[in-house]
Amino acid sequence: MKKKHRWDFTYVVLILLIGLGIYNAMHHPMDYEDVDPSTMPDHVQRGLKPSHKAFSTYQHGEHTYIVYHLNEPNSYTTIDLNAQKRFSQPVITATITHAVDDPLVESEKAIKLKAHGNKELEFQVVDKR
Repeated sequence: MKKKHRWDFTYVVLILLIGLGIYNAMHHPMDYEDVDPSTMPDHVQRGLKPSHKAFSTYQHGEHTYIVYHLNEPNSYTTIDLNAQKRFSQPVITATITHAVDDPLVESEKAIKLKAHGNKELEFQVVDKR
C-alpha cells in the first residue's frame, strides 16, 4: 500500500512541474530598449498612430516604437513601460506610480521593440497611484 502512495505523489509532482514549465515557456519578457521620446527620429514622431487609449505605435522595419502619453497636467507621476509575451501574445504594460515632490515628472515614455512578428499587440495600463 505504501508504494501506491509514493507513486501518486510522484504523478502529482510531475504534473505540477509540467504545468510550471509550460507557464514559464509561454510567459517571458520581450527584447526591447528604452527610448527617450524627445530624441526619437523625426519620421518616427510624425508617423506615430494612436493604437489604444494613450498608446501610440509606429512600425519601422523590424522595429516597433511604442509611446505611452499621460494626458494629466501636473500629475506628479512616474511611468514605467515594459513588454512581455503572454501565451505568445505581445503585451505592453504601462505602470503609473505616484511620485510626490519629484522634480522629474514624466508625461510620456517610449520603448522600441525588436521584431515581434505579425502578432497583434495588447495594451494595458496599471495605475498604482
